Amino acid sequence: MATVPSIAGKSRVHAHLATILAIGWMALLALPSARWAVSAEIVATDGNLVREHTGVIYDTDTGLEWYPGPDRAMTWQQARDWVAALATLGGGWRMPARHELDALHRIGDGVRNLTPLVPHTGYWVWAGPSADRSARWLYGLGYGGEGWSGQAPADGGRAIAVRIRQKYP
Repeated sequence: MATVPSIAGKSRVHAHLATILAIGWMALLALPSARWAVSAEIVATDGNLVREHTGVIYDTDTGLEWYPGPDRAMTWQQARDWVAALATLGGGWRMPARHELDALHRIGDGVRNLTPLVPHTGYWVWAGPSADRSARWLYGLGYGGEGWSGQAPADGGRAIAVRIRQKYP
């Protein structure tokens, strides 16, 4: 049987336990599920909303992550297609429910009452899903309410994706 030498006055048992712990931590850190980016670099904050260097906006109250789409007018179908194709940071994105968009609405934040963390210039954000193919839900940032529309508003709707906070490598 091999003996464990004494390290700096520590008993062999202590040294052996320290070695086991060190190997255990290294093995744990090697597991994919043990590494996740909760410590992403914070770029800006607005109350409970945190914008990270990845472009993700994390809501510390709801646990949702937001990812703003292109700042251009688009139809509901274009917004839906953009969200469905979004593979950023592991995918799993969806269109937000109408009530979820309340988290981004900030009365008094600019003309649109939208948190400045979202770089959109439009007044409307598309919500989904929609049960009726002839009409789509829009969220009006100017007044913090929703509307049911068969077509895009004059300034067009914007896309934003949402998901529950993800663990990613």
